[in-house]
Amino acid sequence: MLALERKQIIIERLRSEKKVYVAKLSEELDVAQETIRRDLKELEHKGIAVRSFGGAVLRKDAPLESFLEREASNSPLKKIIADLVQDFIHNDMTIMVDTSTTAKAVVESLTCQKNLTVITNSYRLINDLSEKSSISFIGTGGQVLGQLQAFTGIDAINTIKRYNADIAILGCNGVNINSGFTESNIEECAVKLAMSSQAKRTFIVTDHTKFERIGLINAIAFNQVDCLITDEKPADEWLSFFKNLSIELIYP
Repeated sequence: MLALERKQIIIERLRSEKKVYVAKLSEELDVAQETIRRDLKELEHKGIAVRSFGGAVLRKDAPLESFLEREASNSPLKKIIADLVQDFIHNDMTIMVDTSTTAKAVVESLTCQKNLTVITNSYRLINDLSEKSSISFIGTGGQVLGQLQAFTGIDAINTIKRYNADIAILGCNGVNINSGFTESNIEECAVKLAMSSQAKRTFIVTDHTKFERIGLINAIAFNQVDCLITDEKPADEWLSFFKNLSIELIYP
């Protein structure tokens, strides 16, 4: 079991039962108690749990969905998408990447490419992956949006506009025929639009569960997207729709 999957199980247990026990989780998940304690320490740091003797309880003011939870959600599907993107990324490219956890999975999967430059507003991505010797990272800076572990605002956008990129790799909260690609946060929408405008090509990376979902805010229009990469073949209606718009559709 991956560490992210284990933490997601712990979070779900906290959500449903409000309290978890180290010994019980250790036995159920077949890992050492010290591993569970480290997991709980991280969840406490993220504002989801409060550690107590022998376990932890759910924080009353825990965020509805943290970056960690989004990262753990559907992680096998994100890996499928990340593998499909590899064919489009070549040596010496400059890539813009937003705070999408699927986009982060794409950067994590980059192994063969050399001399890449990644421009991102995700300080979680920089923190986790900055030791990759084949990638130079440029962080946008800007106003901190803690729940998304992101930089946003005018400073972030101004930094993005200083650079040109080969590809923008962006995630979305939902995709709907009438609404386009949608998001739940207006600050993040502005960053996505800036990245798309500075890139030669815009790629949306999203798993099949986002189809037909409508987020709060319309983020990217279909005519701004060159390619959509997902984890399984969409319905025939979507295949015809993307073909008519000349959007390249990639799936396994």
